[in-house]
Amino acid sequence: MATGTEISSLEPKIAEIAESSMKQDRIPGLSIGVVRGDSIISYYSFGTQTLGEDKPPTPQTISRVASITKTFTATAILQLRDLGQLELDDPLLVHMPDFTIANALRGTLEGVTLRRLMTHYSGLRTEHPLTDWNAPSFPTAEALLDNLADIDVVIPQDTQWKYSNLAVGLLGHVIEQVSGVAYEQYVYEEITDPLGLTNTRFELDPEQKQLQATGYSHPKPGEADLRLAPYAPLRGIAAAGQLHSNVEDLAKWMSFQFSSGRKIHSSKVLSAESLAEMHRAVYLANDWSNGQAIGWRMNRRGDLVMHNHGGGIQGYASNMVFSVENQTGVVVLANIWPAPTPYVLAEDIAEMVIRELGRLPEPDESVLEPVSEQDATPYLGRYWAEPGAYVDVVYENGSFGLGSPREGDYTLHGPAGLALDPSINQEGAFRTVDGRGAGELTEFSLNTDGKAKSFRLGGFLYMRVN
Repeated sequence: MATGTEISSLEPKIAEIAESSMKQDRIPGLSIGVVRGDSIISYYSFGTQTLGEDKPPTPQTISRVASITKTFTATAILQLRDLGQLELDDPLLVHMPDFTIANALRGTLEGVTLRRLMTHYSGLRTEHPLTDWNAPSFPTAEALLDNLADIDVVIPQDTQWKYSNLAVGLLGHVIEQVSGVAYEQYVYEEITDPLGLTNTRFELDPEQKQLQATGYSHPKPGEADLRLAPYAPLRGIAAAGQLHSNVEDLAKWMSFQFSSGRKIHSSKVLSAESLAEMHRAVYLANDWSNGQAIGWRMNRRGDLVMHNHGGGIQGYASNMVFSVENQTGVVVLANIWPAPTPYVLAEDIAEMVIRELGRLPEPDESVLEPVSEQDATPYLGRYWAEPGAYVDVVYENGSFGLGSPREGDYTLHGPAGLALDPSINQEGAFRTVDGRGAGELTEFSLNTDGKAKSFRLGGFLYMRVN
C-alpha cells in the first residue's frame, strides 16, 4: 500500500477510465481533483474548455454545478435550526402557510417536513408544473408561489425515495422567510464567503465568465455535431441547482465536510456536531447498499461508505464523492449534459485512491498528551471484568491503549487509545480515545509496588489476571 500522497502509481488507470468516460459521453473537457484532508493532492485535465481551441480545463475553470447546490441549501437549513429559528421536523406549512392549497394525492401535506424536503422523502413531484426544460428560464419565485395549488404530493412519505428539485427549491423560500435575507445573499454571507469559495456564485460577474467552460448539448437525432447548450437560470428554484463553481472551490467545500464530528472545529459555518448529523443516514435501502443523509446521498462499496452529490444542467455535469472516515474524495466536472459516466467515474477514482493510499488520519487537534512506553509499563497486562469480558492493556506501535480482542474474547472496550488529559490531576487516570468508552476516564488502582491491580471504565471493574 502506498502512503502519504503517493498517487503516481494510479495515474495511468485514472487517465484510462477518464478517457473512456470522455469517449462514451462525448465529453469535450473533463476536470478531476483528488482531495486528501485540506488540499488537492492531484489534478487531472482532459480535453478542452471550448471545442476548436487548445484550452485545457484548470482547477479554476468554472462550470454550473447544478444539484450540488442542494448541499449548500441543506447546510443553510441546519444553520437556522442551530440558531433556534426552525426545526428539521417542522411541516412546510409552518413556514409557508399558503402550502395548504397544494394537493395531497397519496401523502399528507403535514408530512411534508423540512427534513423530508432535504432528503427527497417529501413525496412531492419532481418539478413544478410550470417548469419547461426547453424554456429559456424557469418560473420566477412569484409564479411558483402563486401556483402552489398545482403542486402535488404524489407518493406517501417514508415509503419511497423520490428526487425532487421542487422540494429543495421550496427550501430556498423557507430560508428567506426565516432569515429575512434573500436566499442567494444568505448563502454568500453565511457559507461561501466564510469558507473562501470565491468563485462559487449563483450569477457570474464578467471576470468569472472568462473562467467559465463552454457547455455543450448532444446532437439532435440524425445530426452528428455537439451543440452549444442554452442557458436557463433556475430563478424560483435556485436553491435546487443554480450555483456555479470549480474544482478549486469544491475541494474546499469537501475539506469542510472532513471536519465532521471533530473535537476542535474552527469553522463558524456549521458546528462539527451538526455537520456529523448532516452526514448520518436518515433513510437506508433495505439491502444497506445506499442511503440518504441530509443533503447528501450515500453509497456502499464493500466496506467503504461514501457520500456524494452530483449535478446535471444544460451544458454541464458534475459530481463530488468523499469518505469522511478516510478524509479523501474526488471532484469531477464535465462540460456536457447529459453525461452519466462522471458519476461513476468519481466513485471509481475515490475508491481506487482510498484502497491504495489508505486512511488519512484526521489532524490531531486534541489537547490530550501521549503516554510514553516507560510510563505505560505499570499498567500493561491482561484484565477481566464480570460477567466475563477480557481486555489487554498494551503499548503497541508507539501507542498506549486497550488492545484488540484475542480470538474467543468478548471485549467491551478494546481497541481504544489511552492518553493523558492535562486537566485531570489524578495518578493512573487516562482519557479514553475511541471505542465504546470514548471520552470517559479509565482509572487504574495501583498496588504498593506501583503496579496496576485493576481499572474502572464505565460501569465495569477490570481486575488484572496475569
